[in-house]
Amino acid sequence: MCCQANGMRSIQAWQEMAALDSVDCVKSALLLPKLLRKPSSVAKVLHGTEYQPAIRLVEDYIRRRDIIVKEQRHPLMDHGMIKLIDYFQCHPDICTLFPDYHMTPEDRRLLIAFEQLFGISKHHLQRSAKKEISNEHALHKIYQENEHIKDTIKHLKAYFESQKLKLRWKMAAKGAYLQKCELKLEERKMKNVLRMQNESEACQRQIHENQKNSLEKQKLLEIELEKLRVEYENQTKSNMLVEKSARAERNKLQIQLEAAIKKYDRVIGEKMIEHLDLENELVEKKKLLDAFILTYKEEEKVYNNIVIKREQEDERKRQQAIMLYRMNRAARKIQNYWRAWRKSMLKRRRYQSARYSKLLRTHKKKK
Repeated sequence: MCCQANGMRSIQAWQEMAALDSVDCVKSALLLPKLLRKPSSVAKVLHGTEYQPAIRLVEDYIRRRDIIVKEQRHPLMDHGMIKLIDYFQCHPDICTLFPDYHMTPEDRRLLIAFEQLFGISKHHLQRSAKKEISNEHALHKIYQENEHIKDTIKHLKAYFESQKLKLRWKMAAKGAYLQKCELKLEERKMKNVLRMQNESEACQRQIHENQKNSLEKQKLLEIELEKLRVEYENQTKSNMLVEKSARAERNKLQIQLEAAIKKYDRVIGEKMIEHLDLENELVEKKKLLDAFILTYKEEEKVYNNIVIKREQEDERKRQQAIMLYRMNRAARKIQNYWRAWRKSMLKRRRYQSARYSKLLRTHKKKK
């Protein structure tokens, strides 16, 4: 079992190193096209280092590049280009000699995606059976807490049912009390009706007296109205003079308003032209945005395909590890059972041999 555990650890370490090498290979693949654009700077940096053989490979490719372009061959069909790519991928540390070459945002996103995949695979490979068992214990503890909460909810429901029954009894008692109060209100209502009749008779007498007084006041008001009519006529004459001056002022203000409206129309026309120019610019920006969204969706689709394949591979490896763990556990159980059975059989044989020897001794004594 110890050998198998060591073998599993070595396999996990090898898988982690392979994933790390693949990330380094991606870095080299992103850097190589930029280096081939300036072969003179590559020769200057690599000269005198342990990676000097790469200079010869770069020069060979540059010498054959015109032939490749003329024949319209794919660069990966060229043997020299394949050797150059293999050399850079076998020596990923060569990327540290070119810190001035910055990656584009697309290359950076691709590299980040590969690094995230490497982190996910490393996390899955470092999972152990001990962790899984501790997770199972935690889940079992949560299950017990849920069962306890269910019991508590059941007790609370019973308590609420009893409280609801008590509330019904209280409502019935309140209903009886309300009926009693309604009877008392009916009695008070009859008393109030009689009182209102008496009050209405008194009010009618008061109305007759008020009508008499109102006739006297009406005569006085007619005299006062005549005085007010004379004052109104005088006020109307003065208001006509004021209206004439106000009309002249209104004509003046109307002329000013028409001038302001013309100025407003001119300013609005200029603003509308500016608005139309801005709308045209907005349409062009929207077209650029739509093209960018299409590119983004294609990149996202490729990324999702890579993630799904990686997750399926990780799930298959995890199932293999679980099956190996089950087989080892079953083998240990069978070994323990076999040892116990062999021990019981040895005890039984010893007991039978001792008994047989005892019977032989007794038989010899009888003879």
